[in-house]
Order: sequence, then C-alpha cells, then structure tokens
Amino acid sequence: MFDNAEVDKPDIQVNTPINIRPDLNAYGIEETDRGICEDTFENRQALRSARLNWIPVYSENGVPTGLIQALSPEMQTAQRRLSLTEKEAILVDPNNHNSDYLTGVDLLVEEAADMIVPPWVLGATKLWRKQQTEGVPEGKKSLPLPSRCKAIKDDGIRCQLWTGGRPQDEGFCRVHLGSLRNKPTDSVERARQRLTQAAPAAVDVLEQLLDSAESEPVKLKAATEILDRAGVRAGFDFNTEVTIDVRPAASIIAERLQRLGQNATEAKELIESRTTENEEKIIDAEVVDNDK
Repeated sequence: MFDNAEVDKPDIQVNTPINIRPDLNAYGIEETDRGICEDTFENRQALRSARLNWIPVYSENGVPTGLIQALSPEMQTAQRRLSLTEKEAILVDPNNHNSDYLTGVDLLVEEAADMIVPPWVLGATKLWRKQQTEGVPEGKKSLPLPSRCKAIKDDGIRCQLWTGGRPQDEGFCRVHLGSLRNKPTDSVERARQRLTQAAPAAVDVLEQLLDSAESEPVKLKAATEILDRAGVRAGFDFNTEVTIDVRPAASIIAERLQRLGQNATEAKELIESRTTENEEKIIDAEVVDNDK
C-alpha cells in the first residue's frame, strides 16, 4: 500500500544540494523537506526573524507548489561559488562554458558530480541507468535522462539549470519552461505579469513596516495600504471570501492579505485612538491683550 502523504506530495524540483540547506526545525518551522516549508505568513515571519531569505519552489513542469526554500547566508555564498568555472568538471567540453553537461554513465562516474549536480538529477540518472541494465518493466515507460537547459540568456551564457529530459519539456528547465508557457502576447500583458510576480515582495515590505516600523505614521500608512489592497474600505464590511481559480500563488497572497487586513485594522484603530487622546488633551484658550 502507498502512503497517502507520499502520493499527495508535490513533485518538486530543487537544485540546491541537501547538505547545505538550513535545518528549519531549529527555528520552529515544520519542514516538508530539508530547508523547505509551506509558504505561509507564520513561516515567512519566522524566516525573517532568523534573517533567512527564501525563494519559491516549483514543480518539474514549472508550476508553483505553494512551498518556499529557505536560503541561509552560507547557502547564498555557496551558490555564488558554484560558477561556471567550478562546473567545468561536468562539462562535455571544459573549454566551452556553453557546452552540454555530462549525462548518463559519464555523469555518475564523475567524482565532482556529488558536490555540483542537484540530487534529483543524480537520482533520475541512476533510475535511468537501472532501466538500461535491467530493462524497462512491463507496463512502464522508459525514463528520460536529465540534461542541461538549452536556453541562452541575454548575456549569451547558456542557462546552468537542468531539464528533466521529458519530451514536453522541450529541453528547457522549469524556469524557462514556465516562461515559455506563460509568454505574454504584448507589452501590456508583460507589465501585468511583472506586477503579479512582484506582488509577494510588495506584501513582504508591508508586513515588515507593520511589524517593525518605529514611526506611527509609517505604521498607519502601511496598515491603510494593506486594508486597501485587501479590499477594505471605510463604511464597507470586510469580505473574507476569496475565489481562487488560477494558481496556488494567488491563494497564498489572498490568505496573507486577509490576515494582514485583520491585523492592520487593529493597528489603525489603536493609532487613531492615541491621536484622538492627544487632541483631547489640548485646552482651548483665549489670547489676552495685557495692554487693555
């Protein structure tokens, strides 16, 4: 029998070696995998308090999974060090940085692959090798072989990520695959997509201002902006119903805005009550002319 948790677990694609990912349990965060957790307001707040950054986690076909990967300072330093020069050991032509990566048996026998190649690539290659030696089981399909993404960036350097090797991937990694499938048809649509992608970062800024700003006017402005984005207007009731029919990312943003809206309402009322109390302390007085 299969474990339901394993069946429902999203088929994520993470390129960071597991041995350098931070242990989120140390920060009171429940992990779905090493260094990976659900994208919730509480988890983001805990990561922010621990001074850890994060990035969204995608599935193999480029779809957001509702998970985020925590990035420790050590991890970010390690990622920067994994430059093309250090990846020469897994290039078919070490003198050509746009060369294909080693694949199949050649990749498995390369000692440097354990430190450079993502774990999921090595795992998929080992399963491919097993099918090559033992044959494809009856009723099963031949497994694809991961390879280097064929996308060329604007600077002329080939993408360093891996593609799963499936025919529908067309030789692209999950990042470029998602970009191609959601390719905008005009400049207006491109601008709309950029705004949508920037929405989570904008919510992060408002969260940080509401939590840590020292100036009450700044907090009031942040609270007002959050209420405005959440759909709360003066004289109107707050509608907690959210209809999601497109992407998990939209559901996440809506949930966070709903919680922020409730917190912002309390913060705004508190700040306005303090302002009212200060105004009541002002005593009306009449100017007296001593010359009369």
